[in-house]
Amino acid sequence: MRKASKKLFAILLAVLMIVSVASLSAFAYERNGHPVEKIVMLGDSIAAGFSLPDYKRYNTYCLQNKRIKGSFGDLVAKKMKVEGKNYTPYVSPGFRTKEIRVFLENDYEGDFVTQNFIGELSGNPNYNLEVMKSKREKMQKKISNADMVMLEIGFNDTWLTVMGAYTDFSMTGNDPIGRVMNSPRYLYELQMGIQDTLFNFQQNFDPIIKDLYRLMKPGSTLVVVGCYNPFKDWTIPDGSMIYAGQLLNFLYNNMNSVMRSYAGDGVHDYVFVDVPNPEVISNTVNDMLSGQPMLHEGGWDPHPTLAGHQYIANQILTALGA
Repeated sequence: MRKASKKLFAILLAVLMIVSVASLSAFAYERNGHPVEKIVMLGDSIAAGFSLPDYKRYNTYCLQNKRIKGSFGDLVAKKMKVEGKNYTPYVSPGFRTKEIRVFLENDYEGDFVTQNFIGELSGNPNYNLEVMKSKREKMQKKISNADMVMLEIGFNDTWLTVMGAYTDFSMTGNDPIGRVMNSPRYLYELQMGIQDTLFNFQQNFDPIIKDLYRLMKPGSTLVVVGCYNPFKDWTIPDGSMIYAGQLLNFLYNNMNSVMRSYAGDGVHDYVFVDVPNPEVISNTVNDMLSGQPMLHEGGWDPHPTLAGHQYIANQILTALGA
């Protein structure tokens, strides 16, 4: 009788384990009839979770390729029950479209900035072009095995252009007359920079999408996260009704139009996600002019807060119907 009871218990336990596994699978996210079990994230400091509490606990200014708790990629992966090595972030502060291309194209070496200043740009002095090239094979293999690739890129493409103009503007100090007198020059400088940025962004974004389509397996999904304007709430002078930062809506709207244009080709599962209004750490020009270093406590920091990352994650999940 005791042996029969043990045998019955073993059978019941096996049944429970099978039911449990089936239940977990039922809750896993499916896309195009296939479960999403492996995700690769490509991106810059926004995708890296720069300035989030979990990021700060590493006590390192810039981190590469870490899964940061509360970042939008982490939140999306959790929702889809993708854990451990099945979620691979190839992300770094400072990355532009040119740096993403270096990873995807074996004969591409970026530009002068990539070749000479990627260590400073990424905040990691040991990071250089040769290190990036050494990661190509593994990274491309991860992409080819992924069920979903998420791409967030573009803000650093605008960084030098926009910050150059605003730095020039800020050098007039608190001289309102000097600022008014020089405004035409600032606006012209910004206009020329915007035109150059848009041209270069499109020139690099198109090869990235083609590279990803070449590497990704049939039936996999490419999720592209749009750009937001971190300057949109800037008023000059601060607290006035002159929303000078909204002049840059033109730049980010056009970049988003480029990214949106790849959707619906009837061949690839391309999902564009618009994220116009994430909460960011700093949204005032006074933070820029405070004298505190940029991207440090008290200085200007355009990265999303925890709430901002949750907003981006929600936008992605809504776009995917997850």
